[in-house]
Amino acid sequence: MTLPCIHGFRTDECSACRSCPHGLVSSRCGRCLKAVSTPALRRASLNAHGVHPSEERAGFEIFYVPAVNGWQVRTDASNPSAESYRSIFLARRAVDDLASGEAAKESKRRT
Repeated sequence: MTLPCIHGFRTDECSACRSCPHGLVSSRCGRCLKAVSTPALRRASLNAHGVHPSEERAGFEIFYVPAVNGWQVRTDASNPSAESYRSIFLARRAVDDLASGEAAKESKRRT
């Protein structure tokens, strides 16, 4: 597992800390910036990075769905949620919100 960067993300996911094939930080590399200067090229280069590993968080699974070009959430045995999230960061925030909502429901039931 990759350690988090100073921004709180994994270094291979952080646009400010990720290194490029030229040995520089990708946000500062002129060759990399020139190669992805248009939105269509940017999308193509993001898709070319390949594997999107699924992740477990607060009892939910976050996984990438290529058909919707986004991330979805599900509990262990349930079907995927109807919502899809554009980034893994938004999916993590949604899981945190779902987990806090379930915790609030549990506390109301006990009182």
